[in-house]
Amino acid sequence: GINAEYGKQWYQRRVRGINRLLDLETVMKKTPWDVLFILGGGYAIAAGCKDSGLSLWIGQQFSFLHSSPHWVIALVVSSFVAVLTEFASNTASTTLLLPVLVSLSQAIKKHPMYLMMTGTLSASLAFCLPSATGPNALVFAYPEIKVIDMIRTGLVMNMMSVLITVAATSTWVYSVLDLSEYPIWAHAVNVTTGG
Repeated sequence: GINAEYGKQWYQRRVRGINRLLDLETVMKKTPWDVLFILGGGYAIAAGCKDSGLSLWIGQQFSFLHSSPHWVIALVVSSFVAVLTEFASNTASTTLLLPVLVSLSQAIKKHPMYLMMTGTLSASLAFCLPSATGPNALVFAYPEIKVIDMIRTGLVMNMMSVLITVAATSTWVYSVLDLSEYPIWAHAVNVTTGG
């Protein structure tokens, strides 16, 4: 009504003489659209894999790990997630892989929290490619940084981080949270709907 119209007029009078910090023209020129498309593509891939049933299928393909020691399973999961998260954002990788890890835990009868914690921590190990995470993409937008520079440095960091993650989840996380037994409640988890 009247108060809304008065407020709008008051606001327009106050703003006319003030230079804005950001206008649409500046946003359109300065926004790194390629970075936004890289990140958005990762989210789309994750949603497609989940909706198509690919997540469930991938989890079933790792059933050969059934008789492996828990630290070997953690090493495989951590390495797999660390490689995947180089091609999709951390959030997209986690969104894609948590259902995979639940289905894997059901196939090999290991505690889902153990696999999911290992996978979630490993999704942060994205140091090689610009598509891996927002900060990597922003660094890559700087013209002097080349992909090969990021890969050289990132590979060493990834390998060390995978080993540290496996050591941490296989020792203190495994024992502190008592993740050695396959829980009864894990039998009833539906990977598609989460319930």
